[in-house]
Amino acid sequence: MLRIGLLLALLSLCHGAEVPDPDPARFAKAIDAFDAQDATSPPEKGGIVFAGSSSIRLLDLPKVFPGLDALNRGFGGAHISDMNHYLERVLLRYEPSRVIFYCGTNDVWDKKPPEQVEADFNELRRRLFERSPKAELIVLAIRPSPARKSILAIERAMNERFRRIAEADERITYLSGSADRFIRDDETFDRSLFVEDGLHMSAKGYAIWKELLSPHLPKTAPSR
Repeated sequence: MLRIGLLLALLSLCHGAEVPDPDPARFAKAIDAFDAQDATSPPEKGGIVFAGSSSIRLLDLPKVFPGLDALNRGFGGAHISDMNHYLERVLLRYEPSRVIFYCGTNDVWDKKPPEQVEADFNELRRRLFERSPKAELIVLAIRPSPARKSILAIERAMNERFRRIAEADERITYLSGSADRFIRDDETFDRSLFVEDGLHMSAKGYAIWKELLSPHLPKTAPSR
């Protein structure tokens, strides 16, 4: 109860002036590349889409989830506002049955207040469910990291918002382990879960994602 109270207090402290969105045009080439992939090999509608920022982009789907038929539509450095700008091209046109979502850490790192990020997320989920009302949205909690330890409290406040949204909407599953499993109780880190930059995940980090996500995905071949 004490920890929940602290998180709720953080929510009230994190209100701030809205921060302008970065220019989504910086991702034009990455989105054009998705268009080119779809033109060459049009994906069927109703599948699984992994969407979000660099942790999704760097996810080697065939290696981590061998045999899983899914699209990777992550683009590095993305804010949720960037995803919303390109949402038709990176998500909606696939009319997915299941979306694996990881985004929001770049937003709060760039000093967007949690309520602004929450509003962007609410836009994304509204548009997703308007197009695909039976879709399942699986939200991976923002992962703490050594490189961004200075915003740990803000990340926790943002995760609390994701958790509360998921509790109120049966179509959304929030996976807290994507945060909890990456930091010890004393707020130190197992550096083997991260690559050299202290921000992105190592193979051991992605193994945690595999463990968290596998119960929510079709059974796939075992890793080799």
